[in-house]
Amino acid sequence: MDDKRFIIPIFISHLGCPHRCVYCNQDLIARPVSALPTPEEAAAEIERYLGLNSHKRTSAQTVQVAFYGGSFTALPLESQEKLLRSVKPFLDEGKVHSLRLSTRPDYISPEILEILKAHKVETVELGVQSMADEVLRISRRGYGRERVQQAVRDLQGENFEVGVQLMIGLPGDSPERFAATVEEVIRLSPHFVRLYPTLVIKGTVLERWFRQGRYHPLALEEAVALAKEALRRFQQAHIPVIRVGLQPTPSLLEAIVAGPYHSAFRQLVESSILYEQAIDLLAEFPHQGRPSLTFLVSPRDISTFYGQGGENIIKLRKACGLQEIRVKHEPQQKRGTIALCA
Repeated sequence: MDDKRFIIPIFISHLGCPHRCVYCNQDLIARPVSALPTPEEAAAEIERYLGLNSHKRTSAQTVQVAFYGGSFTALPLESQEKLLRSVKPFLDEGKVHSLRLSTRPDYISPEILEILKAHKVETVELGVQSMADEVLRISRRGYGRERVQQAVRDLQGENFEVGVQLMIGLPGDSPERFAATVEEVIRLSPHFVRLYPTLVIKGTVLERWFRQGRYHPLALEEAVALAKEALRRFQQAHIPVIRVGLQPTPSLLEAIVAGPYHSAFRQLVESSILYEQAIDLLAEFPHQGRPSLTFLVSPRDISTFYGQGGENIIKLRKACGLQEIRVKHEPQQKRGTIALCA
């Protein structure tokens, strides 16, 4: 989805959000921003990106300005409109084609939607995190599942592109509750999803609970297993998952106290999926007595199929008693799938 767009990010950090959820210390993990950017600063940032990155854009790409990092529609209306108007000259000139922003489900209203439509906002990402009321309550999100459902319906009714952000391993959650969240989000039919593991960050309520023994973060293997099942379900429902795991930044790495962080979290998840596919293929393929087998893999999946440190190949050899496993680049193989060469 996003590969068809050239995204220009404008960071508003934690501004606009009326809550401090138990897991959040946005001042530590977000790009440092002391105040809301002025319209002039936003325009200058757009000019800078357009100038510096013109060689990276293809003729097929559209340009989208994205207000990231905070709850945009929870800002005062005057502030919202000032920032939105700062993009208008670029829209009028055809240098920018649309806008996107992130916000909370409880800050979507008919008035807000009219403002967003008037300023060519195309994409709205909702920080949903969970569809379980108890998990939302413990996490101090300030809304329940019905508010999420209404926000998604309202956005879809006005033809916005809707994204949903979910978190894995929140306090009070369980594998069963998270699976139910995934199924409920599928029924809402968003245009895309992001999946983030819950980390214990310095200076948060969750850190205090962790040190008191009241919260136990997921092990990396547990988080990968939950993300794997979620990714598989969303793929089956034809809902793109545009991010799995957190973007590594120096400030984030310094702030992590505990939790299932990995710089290549998505690759771990996708590698696990390909390993399971390989095991299923071998169960159906007569390989006993053969010294080697060859798997056909999309060129873009080669490193993912091998796994971290080649662990998938090592495990497959042990599991199936093979001396050698070969991997062949096959441009016609659909990404995310593998086949056995007869």
